[in-house]
Amino acid sequence: MKIKFTHKNARTDSCMDDESFRKILQFFSLSWPGYRKVRKAVKKRLARHMLDCGCRKVGDYLLLLQEDPEATKKTRNLLTVSISRFFRDRRLWEVMGDCLIPKLLREVDGNCQRPLRVWSAGCSCGEEVYSLRILWDQVRKRSSAMPPLEVWATDANQGVLDRARMGAYPRSSVKGLPSLLLQEYFVPNSKGFIISDALKDGIHWMKHDFITELPPGITFDLIFLRNNLLTYYGQTLKAVVFPRILEALRPGGFLVIGGSEQIPGEQVPLRCCPKCECIFEKGFRPETDGTCNV
Repeated sequence: MKIKFTHKNARTDSCMDDESFRKILQFFSLSWPGYRKVRKAVKKRLARHMLDCGCRKVGDYLLLLQEDPEATKKTRNLLTVSISRFFRDRRLWEVMGDCLIPKLLREVDGNCQRPLRVWSAGCSCGEEVYSLRILWDQVRKRSSAMPPLEVWATDANQGVLDRARMGAYPRSSVKGLPSLLLQEYFVPNSKGFIISDALKDGIHWMKHDFITELPPGITFDLIFLRNNLLTYYGQTLKAVVFPRILEALRPGGFLVIGGSEQIPGEQVPLRCCPKCECIFEKGFRPETDGTCNV
């Protein structure tokens, strides 16, 4: 008798087609276009969770999510997409180092005791946060005085926050990073690299869901909102959440979004930076002509 072996993922793949996946996204007010290119891995995670919960059909699964807060919380975490690397979108980081950070420093010139406050909203595994800390340190080396840098790094998924706080990354996360930066800011190990402890100063890791919670009670000079709200969430949620996040940015402060993302709405007090379409300045100073001069 010949034994027929079944691929280990066949059981889970068979109960999660695109139509079922769309229904789950709709349940959480998430965007199909945002998930379309990354859906394969997400569908596998959801299908496995469905079967673990004893649900063979997506309708049964959705009923469970309506009744079981723990299952809903688990599903939301499974929908998290953590695809990042250090200095993702190189042009953005070049403009930040050459123009944006120096501009922010000029604004606090003479008041170096006031910290420059940054919010990384949806920080995932921390590559963005540590990239900023590396860039800040590089700018510090050519500047006479630097204020303290305080970063609020928040995410709704405790698991990715724990990984970010540890600062351990596979080699794929640092792909393309100059060897000098690797030597200066990372410690190699058998699995990849560990971030230098010196870069962890001034970072406040915090579990926070910007969909259901108000922003941290602070006014920020710079907010990163990259590749999360504006990619993966539906228009209804964007219309509610985005203005709330924008309120946490001081006038004259800067918002940074993902390279393929767009600002929702038309009457938004933001001006796009001519040097990088990912950077936006909030409001306009009286002495300017209404353009972002980064």
